[in-house]
Amino acid sequence: MAERDWIAKYFAPLARAGGAAGLRDDLAQLADSKSPTVITVDALVEGVHFLASDPVASVAQKLVRVNVSDVYAAGALPSEALLTLGWPKERPESDLAEFASALGAELDAFDIHLIGGDTVRSPGGLFLSLTMTGTCLGETPVRRMGAGPGEDVWVTGRVGAAYLGFDAIQKGADESAEVEAYRVPQVQPLAAAHLVAQFATAAMDVSDGLLGDATSLAGASDIGILIALETVPFAGNATELDEMIRLSTWGDDYQLLFTSEKTRRDEILADAGRSGVVITLIGETRPEGGLSVTLRNSPINLPETLGFEHG
Repeated sequence: MAERDWIAKYFAPLARAGGAAGLRDDLAQLADSKSPTVITVDALVEGVHFLASDPVASVAQKLVRVNVSDVYAAGALPSEALLTLGWPKERPESDLAEFASALGAELDAFDIHLIGGDTVRSPGGLFLSLTMTGTCLGETPVRRMGAGPGEDVWVTGRVGAAYLGFDAIQKGADESAEVEAYRVPQVQPLAAAHLVAQFATAAMDVSDGLLGDATSLAGASDIGILIALETVPFAGNATELDEMIRLSTWGDDYQLLFTSEKTRRDEILADAGRSGVVITLIGETRPEGGLSVTLRNSPINLPETLGFEHG
């Protein structure tokens, strides 16, 4: 089947926005917006971000959710997407149909419109890239660089669930809640974006490991961050230091890490409770730079590598 036939058969039916022009052009007109628009892109590569044995449906779900996580972290609502797909010659058309169906369902679930992209034949493994726009809920997007000293540090969801799932697969498991968490990121509900837009001074998603990403946020804001490990909501309820470090440095959580003024703590907890956003206070910001970690008030010597390193 030719590339243009892939597009017409599998992806044009998903592209219902007027600006998509039925995926018949190499460009798309973005929807007009009264609010600022953010744009992000994430790529997934077989053998790096997912296993060759992972179902293609879960790969499609992951592709959407890793981008949604970035958009939420900006305090924005996902809007439109462009797909780049490198499809291996060895994969059957039935896999492509399964991928397209799952992608369409996932985009619909988040009210995202596919407006274009590119498809190629891959001489190696499957690779994918999704570019996503989002409409800011506030006057500007929330960035990593807005935190000041003396603020609260929060994280949504659970930390380390993806690691437990990957570890389970390596040990021969195929289906479990942990495996599902590895294959399909458990992003928070849409209300999380509203929470970030309303309360966060700085934010980012946790994709490369909690400790590594906290270090990145601290560096961007030119402040320090102190995290108390015993307060972190670890998947599997980890209590031993070695396991806590593994879970907080492995990555693929796609939760939200953000800072806020301490005077807004009660408001945040009340808002999260009403909207169903799972949120935990895990630390505070400090004037001195870098990341500090304690366990039950004792300082922890951190490993050299605090998260997934690209390249």
